[in-house]
Amino acid sequence: MKIDCTGEVLFLPKLKPLREFPVTFFFLLTPKQNKMPQNTTSGSLPTTPDGNGLNVRPDLMPESFFFLEKGKSFTQSSSDKFGITGPYGSTVFRTTSKINGYNGKVFTLCQGQVLLQPCGTDASKINVILKPFNQPIKGLAIKYIIYRGMNRADFFDSTGTINGIGATGFVDVIRKEFTSLYTMLGIAEPTFTAQYLGYPVSGSTENPDEVLIDDYFFKVSQAVNNNGTVTEPANKAYELPMIPRGTHLGTINGQLGIDIVLNEGDYTIENDPNPFKLNLTYARKTDHILDPAAGTTAFKSKLIRESATQFIDIAAFYGLHTQGKGKLFVKDQAAPAQTNDEVYDLIKNFATAKTTYLYIQSSRQRSYNFYGNYKLSATNTNNMKIGTTVNDLSEQKFDDGWPLKEFSERPSLVIQLTTDNNDAAALYVKQGVLSSTTANEDYFIRGGNLLQEAGDNINTDFTKPISFDLKKTSSNFTIGSFVQLIYEGKSLEITTAIPPIDPSEKIYLKDIDDVFGLINASPKIEPKSPNELRYVIDQNLLLIDFDNNAGGKDIATVTTKRVEDQVMKNETDTLRRVTYETLLNNIRQNTGSFFESRSAYLDNSNSGTVTYSDERNNFYTPENPYYFSTEVFTDIMGETVTSLFLKLEHGTLPSKKILGITEDENLKLITIINQSNLNNPKFYFMNEMPDDADAYTSSEQKKYKRYSLSIIGENSSGDLVIALLSEKIYVNTVDDMIFSSEEYAKWSPKTLSTQKLTPSFFI
Repeated sequence: MKIDCTGEVLFLPKLKPLREFPVTFFFLLTPKQNKMPQNTTSGSLPTTPDGNGLNVRPDLMPESFFFLEKGKSFTQSSSDKFGITGPYGSTVFRTTSKINGYNGKVFTLCQGQVLLQPCGTDASKINVILKPFNQPIKGLAIKYIIYRGMNRADFFDSTGTINGIGATGFVDVIRKEFTSLYTMLGIAEPTFTAQYLGYPVSGSTENPDEVLIDDYFFKVSQAVNNNGTVTEPANKAYELPMIPRGTHLGTINGQLGIDIVLNEGDYTIENDPNPFKLNLTYARKTDHILDPAAGTTAFKSKLIRESATQFIDIAAFYGLHTQGKGKLFVKDQAAPAQTNDEVYDLIKNFATAKTTYLYIQSSRQRSYNFYGNYKLSATNTNNMKIGTTVNDLSEQKFDDGWPLKEFSERPSLVIQLTTDNNDAAALYVKQGVLSSTTANEDYFIRGGNLLQEAGDNINTDFTKPISFDLKKTSSNFTIGSFVQLIYEGKSLEITTAIPPIDPSEKIYLKDIDDVFGLINASPKIEPKSPNELRYVIDQNLLLIDFDNNAGGKDIATVTTKRVEDQVMKNETDTLRRVTYETLLNNIRQNTGSFFESRSAYLDNSNSGTVTYSDERNNFYTPENPYYFSTEVFTDIMGETVTSLFLKLEHGTLPSKKILGITEDENLKLITIINQSNLNNPKFYFMNEMPDDADAYTSSEQKKYKRYSLSIIGENSSGDLVIALLSEKIYVNTVDDMIFSSEEYAKWSPKTLSTQKLTPSFFI
């Protein structure tokens, strides 16, 4: 289930008269702040007092609750800390930060839904999974917070019955709602059991390897009629409760583990080869470790290591509260912890309290050097320089087995990354504080700010030094945090093709080839009727360029979205389509006052559904202020072609790219993905012209480009492969913004104010 606005929650039953059934909940939500897609901007670009917009980013403004009691001591050994443990070559990665010797209460870090699960084989313990409703840190999407090893007796007794009022704050919240509901309805209150909170009932046959945690939070409750007896599956017979921030969950006497899982999107990938899954097996561990030895192939082991980027250390999470107007609320403390010293005092007993983590995402949303293209030479596998100042930088490897670096008690951080000095090389600082010595454009670094000019004693294989300020206490202790970068500094060549091509034909990824994925993704949010559009978001940021009228390039960070829809061709026939689009996260423009500016409209970035009535045509249109216009022309073969323009109501230039094809065309591409056994597939746009900058000219003197679609993905060995279709699928573009197949464009509906189209009208 997905809740799309902030509000007050009331438990209500799904009433099923004249039969016995397990009581199930749904939520009556009184909205306070709408979070559904709106036709307004969700943010604005930062500017400096002098108006040039350089070297500035919005404050993080984190707000969360400290999950332990202040003043209660605990210890953490180096073997129980978050992160890499063990010698190189046999290291594992602990995702669970485990503490010992704690005797006190445990609290919810933020507002969210709660799911209960067993904790290993210890019947006296349970794990609590909290799915955030309001994200505690802007720009840091958290999927789950998992408390491992809570005392079961704080929640329910040995029969599974939820405790009475006064046991804990958590029990008080759910008990009061439960009782008030049945009092209001005038119905005798049934036994309130842990099953309603997701805890498995006795005799449950579900396979924890096959059931994802998402299946509980995004389920659709369904009744099943079996020979006249209507029942509901045990794992769908309830809705999970919403719990306020700072709620007392339970009391710990000894050991507790906590995981913070970052959100990559609410979807699953068909035939995902990564052995690590966010399933019930993971959810029920007493503590969790990523062990590459669990991979049966070198590539699967590599994917297990890559999964480390899905997690963040609890100490680093709280350390981010020192980076811009943070508020860390503490039990029985009137004012939140806000100063560096106050925050550090709360986390100082963690072994990682002074650890800085460096995450670098590169091409195709993989970690830096995942494909081995970031190295100095065939004999020198170092791929970056690291130091505390620009004068003590030394060559190192970023990828010593794991896709992140850990720095303990480092006073400052300076890095240089490898590059081939291509014009499109760029870096974006998603998390971290750049020092004043590093020139940037609102935390975008490119061009002369990134690349070095050749000269004496200058190695242009590296970027310019990039310096970060690390927060410190008044005693000069570094406060744990993490730096997250998106960097594309080297061109990526594809050397293998299916079927094989001429080895002399070089294939390099273009900017557009690293954008549209989600081809074989399955949304977790299920539609409740055929008249709902399903859309799914990949939450990982991408760098993308837009050509501007000044002859340069604007640069942006985007997420990507896929939408399924259908249009009525006539009263009986429909056409199903698939649309891929970018959603703007941030943008940096390089235009003078004489040139038209580009839209800074920031898109909604939540997966979900959009419902239409039965009288309305069920089709996709981009959100305001964007809309489609059509261009009909005669191509060089003499055929009539329909192509689409992407336009904005207020006349500025688009900051969005869209790919539109039919479902049949999409299925052909999925077939080639399955036949070639490709992982992490994305569209490759193969230009029909020798130079991608070239365009065709129609008989009406209209400039246009034509691409055939192929798929680029990773084979079972992890090598990049391009898979070519025997029967080509062509897309056309007249504006380099929207790329559409003929069938998609020809049947794009005209949007009327009522949207009542029976049958559809077309442009």
